Amino acid sequence: MFSLHNIFDGKPDHPMFDVKEARKLLAGLPKNDAFKALDEVTSWLTSVKDTTGFRPEVRTEIVMLLDETGQPLYAEVLRQYLGAPHLQDFQGLRQWQGIHGFMQALGEAYTICISEYQQAEKKPWDIRENLPVICVRLLRAVAGRMKLEMMRYMEIEASAWNQLCGCYSFAEANQIAESMVYAYPKQTIHTSPQRELLRAVMLHASCPDTLAPDQIEVSYRIAGRMVSFFDFKAVPDPDCAHFIDLSKPGAPGNADSKLQATPAMRFFGAVRAVPKIKDIIDQNEHSLIQHEQRFGNEFTPAGKLTVLKHLQIYWGKDQPHRHQERKGISTAIDVVHSFRTISQLVTRIDLDRAANLSEKDAAALKERSKINLAAADDIKYTTETWTVSDVSVDGVGGIIPKTAGGWVKIGALCGFKSQNSQLWWVGMIRRLHTDPKGAVHVGIEILAKKPLSVWLRALGKGAEKTSNWETSSGSFEYDYLPVILLPDVYNSYVNATMLMESGSCTPDNIYEMMMGEKSRDIKLTSLLAEGEDYEQVSFQWLNPAHI
Repeated sequence: MFSLHNIFDGKPDHPMFDVKEARKLLAGLPKNDAFKALDEVTSWLTSVKDTTGFRPEVRTEIVMLLDETGQPLYAEVLRQYLGAPHLQDFQGLRQWQGIHGFMQALGEAYTICISEYQQAEKKPWDIRENLPVICVRLLRAVAGRMKLEMMRYMEIEASAWNQLCGCYSFAEANQIAESMVYAYPKQTIHTSPQRELLRAVMLHASCPDTLAPDQIEVSYRIAGRMVSFFDFKAVPDPDCAHFIDLSKPGAPGNADSKLQATPAMRFFGAVRAVPKIKDIIDQNEHSLIQHEQRFGNEFTPAGKLTVLKHLQIYWGKDQPHRHQERKGISTAIDVVHSFRTISQLVTRIDLDRAANLSEKDAAALKERSKINLAAADDIKYTTETWTVSDVSVDGVGGIIPKTAGGWVKIGALCGFKSQNSQLWWVGMIRRLHTDPKGAVHVGIEILAKKPLSVWLRALGKGAEKTSNWETSSGSFEYDYLPVILLPDVYNSYVNATMLMESGSCTPDNIYEMMMGEKSRDIKLTSLLAEGEDYEQVSFQWLNPAHI
């Protein structure tokens, strides 16, 4: 409440009128509820930012204390959010709003601190001494806010670009843009305002709308560790594919030969980081990445590898561009998800038609598989109806209804068909975008228009010869795996790949692909991609002449 006492002793009318009082109040934060504690820190940040009467150095010191208090709480709630970051999930949205609100309030608070320093006739020594750290923290807060907006596939708000460019311009004007400091106590990696700016804009230029939220987080961490290999120039450079204009804050642009450079433009790129990325990929492929701790223990080696390969493409000189013609259309499609459901709905070769399979073995397989082998009309499943807005040769764009798509994330497998068709296609969620009205737009990569659901048969794991599969007793000793066969771009099975359930791929294992009288022997060769419940695998036909 308003206090006459504070007027006469020169203190602001705020409970945290100095750092000592701020520490006392923060000691009362909830101990076992990170979300609630972070929400309280965010409220304190907002009130300290908005309250008049603070001396600039006192406000700055309190904001820095609130920042340091909130960081571990933010990290915990972010970890919880990344565990289930689906766009249509209420709990996930609540967690996202909590961490986004903290980063937004933090950026605004530091912006006020710098603004007051600029306006002060006599520059406070405490602030001037800490300017590089303040700028680093401000830029990191804005980058964190942008990263979270990328995780919801939103357009970055204009205020974020204004803060980012404004802070960096201030750092350059005060000749501290390249000053190396520790962002927070106990951190061991030096950074600078320039490096924090580079980290943010390079993440934005890395096509994050094709990455899942946890992959965006890994990309951000990798960028932080690789930023010393990024280039940042005041003039165009062959290794700098992108630029920002400090006088016109906004998303980075492509620095092509037609661009008219101005003094306010800064050019950047990550070409020099690509060989370092390749080295880490090579370590991963030689099973050495389990010793790699730099990007976080909570992410799997395979997950890190997926991100590293993505960055290797988008940080190089020859970056991919979408060039396929897209045709506008308005129609509805039925959509299902999960490997098990899709494998039952696509065109199947039933076990009853499989060659070399006795009635006894067929019955046993049906019992062991626990997969409904009835006709498609009898399979119990739930479809969602999505609206398609455009199509291309190998993609479909559409809108997900607000009441659907709770399972959707980048990399998720889906089956879909037009509502007047019986044939199911197989696709993968490749792009997501949330528009200003909250509608979620989706881009689906078509994996196959003529997928085929078949079974693989092997005598245990690691079988080397198909002759070993048969047993003298004739007893049921086979391992059976359901897979979805994906024809190649020519709708041929000569260079087909296939989808298997997660954890099924063991390179060099040999199987019989049961396709009725056309059953063939195959050998698994490599893992191409993976999702929550599937793996995409390449294989080799062992009798290709008969395909």
